Amino acid sequence: MGFSQVVRSNQIREYLKTGKDISSKHVKIFSDTLISNDIPTPMTWDTDVMDSTEPPFSDKLILFHVSLLVVAGTANYAISAAASPRKDIATNYVRLAAEIAIYAERGAKLMIENGWLEEPPQAPDRQALVNQPK
Repeated sequence: MGFSQVVRSNQIREYLKTGKDISSKHVKIFSDTLISNDIPTPMTWDTDVMDSTEPPFSDKLILFHVSLLVVAGTANYAISAAASPRKDIATNYVRLAAEIAIYAERGAKLMIENGWLEEPPQAPDRQALVNQPK
C-alpha cells in the first residue's frame, strides 16, 4: 500500500494496487484455513504504512523491488506446496502461485515498456522459419 501512495506513474500505481488486492485475497484464503482449524491468524503489518506521498525511491527502484518480492513469494509458495502434508493447503499454494505468475509477467512488461529491463531472449518461431520462402 505504501509504495502505491508515492509512485508517480499511474500505470505502476495501478499495478501496485492490483498486487495489494491479490495479497489481500491470498491472506484471506490462508486465514480462512487457519480459522476453520481453530488456529489464530497472525496480524498484518498494514499499520506501519505512513501517510506520506513523497517518494523515497524512484518508480524504477520501487517496481524492481516489488518484482523481487514477487519472485521471493512465488519461491515460498513452491517450497510450501512441496512441504505441505495437506493436499488442500498444497493445492492453494499451487493455484495462487499461478495467479502470482500472471502478476509477475505484467510487472516485467511494465519494466520493459519503461526501458528498465531488456526483453528476455525468446525461442525462435520454428514454424515461421519452416514456412519462410527460400
